[in-house]
Amino acid sequence: MNAPETEADFLQWYEDCWADRDEVEYPKLFGAISEEVYTLEQSGALEAWLESDLAEVKELDPNWGGVGVRVAPPSPEYPYWTYVTSGLSNPFTVTPGQEIAPDAKSGIGYEMVIHTTEEAKWPVLRLLDMIAYNLVCLRAFGMGHRYPVEGSLDGSAECKLNGFVFVKDPSRPSHFQLESGRVELLTLVGVTKNEMAFSRSNGMDRLMAKLEAAGTGYITHTNREQVQL
Repeated sequence: MNAPETEADFLQWYEDCWADRDEVEYPKLFGAISEEVYTLEQSGALEAWLESDLAEVKELDPNWGGVGVRVAPPSPEYPYWTYVTSGLSNPFTVTPGQEIAPDAKSGIGYEMVIHTTEEAKWPVLRLLDMIAYNLVCLRAFGMGHRYPVEGSLDGSAECKLNGFVFVKDPSRPSHFQLESGRVELLTLVGVTKNEMAFSRSNGMDRLMAKLEAAGTGYITHTNREQVQL
């Protein structure tokens, strides 16, 4: 298919793709989504990465400000909190009238997800920072990636987790389809430095098997101890 050719039709199509993801696909995947959106323009994350040595752009795209994080509270089907990015799969790589291949990615091609046992601010802050890193530093994530953070995940001295591994949540589809292309779901699981190193040497599947055996699996428990490796 082709994207709409006129500017007005293209803008409407762009907004429709955004709405289809947030209002149709996300509730199917995560349950009811809270109305509030935590956006990049509220965070200062874009400006921080723009001032870093890793920045690959010289100025911020005004369209990035509305990209953010949505929250799904626990439900009978999903008894945990879910934090999911909203906007990395916006069709900002498409121009009016452009042909969209059947196997095309929508935007960067993915959205990121964190599951937690309790409502918390740190998943929102971490995801906003990582979105800004993607956009400003032009560095994308992918399945099987590892991402260390400075300090602990939640900023506390008690938390032993200081990084993420990017995996597929087996309880959900690996991706969904918008008119603008395919969107992969990257689930981020909090891990220790040693667990991250174990996954590098022994494979992500073996690490996830140990986390599942310990009872945490694909849900990040910031108060947990390191699993036995």
